Amino acid sequence: MLTRRRFTVISGALLTQPAWQWLEHSLPAMASARGPGKVPEAVVTLIEDIVTKAQQLDDQQGGAASAFVADQFNCVGRLLRTESYDTKTGRRLCAAAAQLAQTAGFMAHDSERDGEAQRWYLAGLHAAHAAGDRALAASILGLMSNQATTLGKVNDALQLASAAQEACTDAPAAVRALIAARSGLAFAAAGDLTSFRRAREHALTMLDRAQQQSDRTPRWAGYVSRTECDAIAGRSLVALAQRIPARWEKLLREAEDLLRDRALVDAASPYQRSALRHGAWLGLAYTHAGDLEQAVSMGRRSLARLPAVTSTRCVGLLRRLRDDLRPHVGRTAVKDLLADLDRKLPVT
Repeated sequence: MLTRRRFTVISGALLTQPAWQWLEHSLPAMASARGPGKVPEAVVTLIEDIVTKAQQLDDQQGGAASAFVADQFNCVGRLLRTESYDTKTGRRLCAAAAQLAQTAGFMAHDSERDGEAQRWYLAGLHAAHAAGDRALAASILGLMSNQATTLGKVNDALQLASAAQEACTDAPAAVRALIAARSGLAFAAAGDLTSFRRAREHALTMLDRAQQQSDRTPRWAGYVSRTECDAIAGRSLVALAQRIPARWEKLLREAEDLLRDRALVDAASPYQRSALRHGAWLGLAYTHAGDLEQAVSMGRRSLARLPAVTSTRCVGLLRRLRDDLRPHVGRTAVKDLLADLDRKLPVT
C-alpha cells in the first residue's frame, strides 16, 4: 500500500535489478489467509470489471481518477491479505492488482509524480509475478522503460526494454507488438535508428499475427492496434530526428504520417488523452519541418481537447509547442494560437 505523499526517483541498479530478478524466480506459491470467508466469484468478476473501467478512464480523461484507482488497488490488496481463496482466485486477484498498479503508475507518471509512478510499477511487477502473468509483467516493464526515456535515463530505458522483450517471449502477439513499439522509444532516445527499425518491423509482424490470434489477446491489451503502434513509432521518429540531423527531414515526414491517425480522432473516440498527446507531438513535428500552417492547426486541435483531459505531461507538450512556435510570432495565425495557449494553459 503506497501511503507516502512523495517518493524520490530512483535509477540504475535500484530500478533495473528488480526488473531482471523476477525473471529468474519460479512462480510463487499462492497461500491465502485464514479469513472469515472465501472470496466469491461475483466479487472477483466485479473487481475485474472495475479494472477495465479504470483503464478506460485513463484513456479518456487521463489521471483524474488516480485516487480512485489507488483505493481499488488497496481494496484488492486487503482481500489478498485477509481473506480465503483458492490458487486460481488468488492469481486472478493478483493480476487485477497488477493492472491497477500499472494504471496508477501511468497516471502518476502522466502527472509528473515519477517517484510514485516507479513504486506503482514495481508493485505491479511483483503482483504480476505472483499472478504468473509474464505478458502483463512485460507491459509494466515497457512502461518503466518509457518513463526512463522521458526522464532522460537512456541506459535504464534500454535495460528495461530488454527485460520487457525477454518477458514477452511467449506472450500473445498483440502484447509482443506493444512491447516492440515501446522498445522503439528507448532505441530512439539512444539515437539507434537500426534497432528502432528492427523493433518497428517486429511490431508490424506481430500486429498481423494478432489479427489471426485475437482470441488470445488479454482484455487489458485490447487497445493495441496499428494506430496505437504507429503513434508510438511516430513519437520515436521525432526523437530520432533530433538525434540524427542528417536524416531530419525524412524522419519528420515519416513521423507526420504515423502520428496523424491518432492525433485526428474525433471527440467521440475513447482515446482523448492519447489524441491530445500525439496531436501535440504532431504539432511539434510540423513546427520542426517548417509547416507552420499545419502546426497551428494541430495546436488548436490539441488545445481543444484539454478541458476534458487531466495530464500534466500533455500540458508540458503544449508549452513546448508554444515555445517552439514563438520565433514565428510574426505570422498572424501563430500569434493568435500563442495568445490562446498563454490564456488557456495552466500557470506553473
